[in-house]
Amino acid sequence: MSNSNIVFKINYKTCKNKKVGIKGWLDYASKKQKADSSSIDEYNLLKEYALFSDKETYLDESYETYLWTNNGDILKKDAIAKLIDNSSGFFWRGFLSFPPDFAINHGLVTKSDYYSLSNDIITSLILDMGLDLNNVSWYCSLHRDTNHPHIHFCFFENRVTKTNPHIPKYCYKNFRSNVGKYLVDYKKFYELRDRTFSNITGNVDLNDLNKIKKQRLFSDKYRNQLNKMLLELYDKLPTKGRLQYNSKSMNIYRKDLDNIIEFILLHDSVKYDYAKYLRLLDEHKKELNSLYGMTFDNKFSRYYENQKQRLYSKIGNEILANYKRYQSIDFIEREKKFLNKHINEFNFRSRNDYAKEETKKSIAKDLYKICVLANLNDNQIKKVFKRWISNSKYDYDADVLIPLVRTNNTDMSIQELYTALKKLGYDSHRYNKLKEKNFYKELNYKRFINQAINHLYYEIEREEKEILENMEYELEVNK
Repeated sequence: MSNSNIVFKINYKTCKNKKVGIKGWLDYASKKQKADSSSIDEYNLLKEYALFSDKETYLDESYETYLWTNNGDILKKDAIAKLIDNSSGFFWRGFLSFPPDFAINHGLVTKSDYYSLSNDIITSLILDMGLDLNNVSWYCSLHRDTNHPHIHFCFFENRVTKTNPHIPKYCYKNFRSNVGKYLVDYKKFYELRDRTFSNITGNVDLNDLNKIKKQRLFSDKYRNQLNKMLLELYDKLPTKGRLQYNSKSMNIYRKDLDNIIEFILLHDSVKYDYAKYLRLLDEHKKELNSLYGMTFDNKFSRYYENQKQRLYSKIGNEILANYKRYQSIDFIEREKKFLNKHINEFNFRSRNDYAKEETKKSIAKDLYKICVLANLNDNQIKKVFKRWISNSKYDYDADVLIPLVRTNNTDMSIQELYTALKKLGYDSHRYNKLKEKNFYKELNYKRFINQAINHLYYEIEREEKEILENMEYELEVNK
């Protein structure tokens, strides 16, 4: 287990004489042997030259800027001159330390870099403690006398309003969150998000992603495989009970569901975004481990897996919701919808060796009932009959035959439907095979894909917020 790369400590100090106590801290923080005396503002070189040009020595410690405040560099003597409270009281002090390589890798190189960091996190700390920024003074210094560069800071009220110096626990949590927020460069993630989801509405850029145009957007091969996977899962799922991706009842089916989700995410229009998203999660995880270590109670140790699981959960629940809709429709209603959409794909054909004409007309009557079940109009019924007559090599005229077999009693049970289909050349095996091939064409496949893209967009959008909100484990604090 590795320790955190961020070490900080914040506490308060009570003093019989508040001015003397703060002056003691200023003396320590601005020791020449410890503190960085360079100016925060790199453009102050000429100003510094003018300041020291009339001095006997340029390196006059009393004029070197070891300290800074929210307004920039401040000389120690000027900071001390502002102290007027000789009564007893308290002030807050702390430090924040980083390993040298870690500091450099996160942009903390110059004193100005540390100044920018302190201006962000100390201001937030003061506000979190319920103090008035206009009534608080704070000072910082950068020490490089150890292997780990670190900043010391203190702050206090100019006019005392707070009687209890204790720092609430949530202030520590927010402090480390604010440090993490500052050090992680989210700009690159937002740039990645914008590139990845520039076509979030579902319009695929063929110039960028296309391999073979015919294979784009739900090729027959892709659709058939997804059909098969969905049907196999739907055949296994229970018809009752709670069906949510993360529910216990889904444990035995989750592998099949994950395979479908992975198949959707690897579709040509999604897989590039998905790959970028996984790389983004990996970068975030490495960033978190770098910031907060790999301690035993590190809740980020499974960050990558948890975020991926979140995405899978959203897409998986879409698939399960579709199954619920599918289950809610009466079986015969599903057959009606299927026949309505795909009846033109049937090659109805009956035996041509029937001895009795009445047998053929009986089959024709069943075909008419199937056409009515499929909610076909007269022209559509005529086309179906013509194909059946031609395939069966019957000597009928569709215009004459249809009025002969037309009936007002068009109700059919499931068994009657299957019996009629068998006489028309579709036994249960052949019929189910056709359904497996085409049944899910009425599903909006693009909706599945767009939902996956939208979930990816949402997950990347919430990355910054998620990282900060989940920083709930304690960092190492040196006391």
